[in-house]
Amino acid sequence: MNDETNQLLEENNIKHAIIGEKMQRLADILPSLTKTRLAALASVYNISGRSKMKKEELVAAVQDSIADAETLQAALLNSRPKEWELFNSLLDGSYQPSNATPFGYYYYFLDRGLLFTFFADNRLHLVIPDEVQATFQKLDQPAFRQALQRSQLLYTYLMAAVNLYGFIAPAKLVEIFNAQNSQAPVTEEELLQQLEGFLVRTDQYFELRQGTIASLDMEDKEFDALMEKVQGKPYYVPDQQELFKYADHDYFEITPQLAALREYVTKDFRLDQESAEYLVDDIQLGCSMEASLEDLLYEFERRDLDFTSQQQAKQTVALITDVYDHTRMWSHAGHTLDELRRMQESPGTPTAEIAYIRGHVVKQARSTKIGRNEPCPCGSGLKYKKCCGK
Repeated sequence: MNDETNQLLEENNIKHAIIGEKMQRLADILPSLTKTRLAALASVYNISGRSKMKKEELVAAVQDSIADAETLQAALLNSRPKEWELFNSLLDGSYQPSNATPFGYYYYFLDRGLLFTFFADNRLHLVIPDEVQATFQKLDQPAFRQALQRSQLLYTYLMAAVNLYGFIAPAKLVEIFNAQNSQAPVTEEELLQQLEGFLVRTDQYFELRQGTIASLDMEDKEFDALMEKVQGKPYYVPDQQELFKYADHDYFEITPQLAALREYVTKDFRLDQESAEYLVDDIQLGCSMEASLEDLLYEFERRDLDFTSQQQAKQTVALITDVYDHTRMWSHAGHTLDELRRMQESPGTPTAEIAYIRGHVVKQARSTKIGRNEPCPCGSGLKYKKCCGK
């Protein structure tokens, strides 16, 4: 990260921290919080009668909830891999203090009072209260670790599937999982039970919709249209290592076509490396959203990049079209147009009708998707790709 990025992360962390010397005990931390913050914690734990409680009563009720072993285990099992990695490093003492620790890695625990941050002596301190650590030690560690590993494995498959396909039927996800994990297969019932737990979080990326697990990046009409387009098409299922890359909400495959476009714009438009990468990133995102050619070319216009000749314009359009042909799309069950065309030409391969005219793309933007170069919704001031989208 550069100095500017670190500074923005530090400022965001300070905004959410308690200014002053760090405290280790819930018994000391909770009384120091405002009643509004305590009420928010009480709401997370669904403490009945919280609206009528005095501050002292809120403190006691919240502390009891936070220190409950069953509640703690459920919260930890619902954490995401990066979140647990940070939390575990604090438990075992391997955490390397940094004022630029991404807020997205710990806000889930912060919202539940399982972790607090303090800013003192120009340093950010992340603290798991003593009572939480003591409760954690009471858990059946082997059973907990096994359940956590299972939960996070299923979560990784869920995230990868909704990012690669847009939506997937539970039975299809079970089929993919079991083909790649034959020693520890999952049932549809187990998957749905895990999903129910994941959906307790209000910041989830997917939901149950019409019997499928679907990305939240679609309105109802877009979802209905996607279901119709995908019908009858075979799924693109990469091996586990490649599939898991799609669990990153911001991942996309760097194809030879994208590399060729990046090389061309760097040379012919005299862009620096970062500017060229941002341009190509946005064009790739547009292609994945099936944006129109006009919208893809607008990425040049909004950057004040003018074509200097007809030949340059033709070459740019040809390169963008090639990128479009080799971009994985939800409407093609994760396949590229090029792959589907080649499957149609292969005898005995399951195919679907594909209406496609080279050079023409249908505008169907998933407008609520967070662009890689857009501001992160956590309020850090960073680009999404450099913050919670990491």
